[in-house]
Amino acid sequence: MLGLLFVAMLAAGSDNSARTLFTGCLRASYEKGSAQKLAADGYGAFAKQECAVQMQGFRSAVISYDMKAGWTRKKAEPDADSQVNDYLGEWTDRYRDDHSATAAK
Repeated sequence: MLGLLFVAMLAAGSDNSARTLFTGCLRASYEKGSAQKLAADGYGAFAKQECAVQMQGFRSAVISYDMKAGWTRKKAEPDADSQVNDYLGEWTDRYRDDHSATAAK
């Protein structure tokens, strides 16, 4: 729930470049994995490796945003980790769905 609220607030704000860079990297890693015919179960680790810098930038931006909103670092870090995992999970599920269906045909 908090993750959705944060995404909505980022979308409304003027500086969402960390999120844009992270999701752009996930999109590029999806395409790269597809081109390399990466197995569906290997995409998550592949995306983490390919997007490590952007993932850390997004995580840091979430923590910074939360702390500016009055959260403690102890509360902001798990929120940031959750949001990173949500994005990774979404793209991993998408890759698995798309490539498992292709392999089954």
